[in-house]
Amino acid sequence: MEYAIAFVVGLILGSFYNVVIHRLPEGKSVISPPSACPKCGSRIRWYDNIPLLSYLILRGRCRDCKEKISPLYPLIELSSGLLAVLCLWNWNLSLEAFLHYAFFSSLLVMSVIDLKLFILPDEINIPGIFISLAASFIRTDITPLDSLVGALVGLGIPLSIYLYYVKFRKMEGLGFGDVKLLAYIGAFAGVYGVASALMLGSFLGLVYALPFLIKNKNLQFVIPFGPFLSLGCFLGVIFKEEILSFVGL
Repeated sequence: MEYAIAFVVGLILGSFYNVVIHRLPEGKSVISPPSACPKCGSRIRWYDNIPLLSYLILRGRCRDCKEKISPLYPLIELSSGLLAVLCLWNWNLSLEAFLHYAFFSSLLVMSVIDLKLFILPDEINIPGIFISLAASFIRTDITPLDSLVGALVGLGIPLSIYLYYVKFRKMEGLGFGDVKLLAYIGAFAGVYGVASALMLGSFLGLVYALPFLIKNKNLQFVIPFGPFLSLGCFLGVIFKEEILSFVGL
């Protein structure tokens, strides 16, 4: 029953995340006005706004204009529901479970925005750093010192890379949003979180970029790195014991 409740709550919050993803980059309120079809502008009725179910009942189309609804909406809702279940399973019903769910949810929202628009919003990144530092005083799985050092390492390493590319190569080898994201990851998950984000994220980003490398036969293309850093951190945190055991730590 606990897992069922967690899944439903996650679905509901996932519906809200869709609003944040759509409105935050445009500087719009995420609270009002109520959701509407982007094509015809008709307000979405409450019974057409039930996570997952409404999409299936409507067969992925607006009730009024029959415009197709992006499958990304139910996918985000489902991801949020599964995240809630995963956090409950991994950390039980605890403060750590709630904080990890909030952290992973923020990474999910920023990743989708980065994939769509190549930006990582400061409205999530910056508060996330300070909230994570403050939360470290009441968490049992990380100390305030670990959180602070993680934030500094997460800021320092990518900032050095960013400044090197800007100064000597006259280009951005790493977006400044990624720098702030790694500081946020470090504040929440410590130096280990930064390491897993960079190593696993770089590997996943390389796998994603291979088709572009083969097609373009050069390095003159841009990919959003935020989603891969986020996924690397997520996998590192979830499988922390297995990864540390594998490397002999």
